Amino acid sequence: MKKTVAVILLAVFFLSLMPVCAFGDETETDPEKEIFDIASPFAAIVNADTGTELFAKNADTPVFCAFLPRIMTCIMLVESGLDLSTEILITKEMMAVSHDKSSANLVSGDRISLYDLLKCILVANSQEACIAAAVTLAGSVPDFIVNMNLRARELGAESTAFTNVTGQYSSLTKQTTTAHDIVKICIHALTLDYIEDLSNYRYIDITVNKSQKSIYTHNSLVDRNSSYYNKKASGLAISGNNTTGYALVSIAVDKSMRIVCFALNYDSASQLYADMTDMINFSLTEYAYRTLIQKNAPVVEIPVVFGKERDTVTLVSSSTISASLPSSVPDSDIVVEKNIPDKVDAPIAKGTVLGTVTYSYEGRIYGTADLIAQSDISLDVIESYSSAINSFFSNKYIWAAIITVVTVVIFYSIVLYVKNKKKMRRNESSKRNRITKMPR
Repeated sequence: MKKTVAVILLAVFFLSLMPVCAFGDETETDPEKEIFDIASPFAAIVNADTGTELFAKNADTPVFCAFLPRIMTCIMLVESGLDLSTEILITKEMMAVSHDKSSANLVSGDRISLYDLLKCILVANSQEACIAAAVTLAGSVPDFIVNMNLRARELGAESTAFTNVTGQYSSLTKQTTTAHDIVKICIHALTLDYIEDLSNYRYIDITVNKSQKSIYTHNSLVDRNSSYYNKKASGLAISGNNTTGYALVSIAVDKSMRIVCFALNYDSASQLYADMTDMINFSLTEYAYRTLIQKNAPVVEIPVVFGKERDTVTLVSSSTISASLPSSVPDSDIVVEKNIPDKVDAPIAKGTVLGTVTYSYEGRIYGTADLIAQSDISLDVIESYSSAINSFFSNKYIWAAIITVVTVVIFYSIVLYVKNKKKMRRNESSKRNRITKMPR
């Protein structure tokens, strides 16, 4: 009986272990996916200040993005150097190639400034404003598209091909880009005046035919009245419909950094906003903008030979190096590589480059700075000469040469002395002989 009970207990014990053993592989999860994932098949998160990529998903796959031509049009307009207060006329030709109306609702015959056109594009997604800007800048839309593509190449967006300025989808002339290219273009846009600020408005006033009217955003992340509002989100562009899917690029902002978040190909705007909120929270929670070294911060001291005031010089960083790094990474895990000499000779002028320092993490270099002398250090002349003399006389080859010379001189002197002695004896002998032989 006891044996039966023991067998049953053992059987129950091993059966309880079977699910763990049999199905352990099925319950494993991808650690990267556990940390963060979104529904979009194409996405990217990049630190706008440093260019550090925090997250990417199929970021080099060709995709269609409706808002990118509008962002590019704004870049071209701001970079044109034109006075943005200049008024232009909206013509029938401009309106003929504008397919969808926006809250700007511009019509043929309207007079509007270039600055208000910028507002219409960034706030209201106005197609007619894009066309008006293109014609104003290049004379025609086709010529402007050529210029857009050239500028995109200059910005490093090698996989982007624009076919229109409105973002209108066409199966015949489908323009393509990639998530990486979208981020590059958007990061450049943030370096320009007006674009980020204007794209963050829920609504804004424009002046058309000298009368004011309000235009409204399509981006619910920046709309305080929306349930999708995110106080850490700023701009930048949204597009979408049931045909092309929804796409959004947003800027996550906190006190230390700006992050560009992009995702597209959503069937619904609500799912897009939910995922974009997750992307913003992820980037600002999991990553932190960290200063690795401040400009003029001391890095290392190295010995100075013949320094008058001191025998070491402090090397400081010539620039500030910062990076977006996972918040969990301790400073001790960041690799600091110093390329410096073992010692330097005085005199040293303040600001002299004496080496470099490089900061990296997991093989990725985040920056290199020159190491410069923090102060002037003059030469101690007496010590320099004393050392030179000591060095001269402590050299075994010098002593060997001196001994050789002295030996030669002594030997030569002895030989000369002996020779002269013999000569003197001969002279004295000759003199005596002459005296003896003189007639008496």
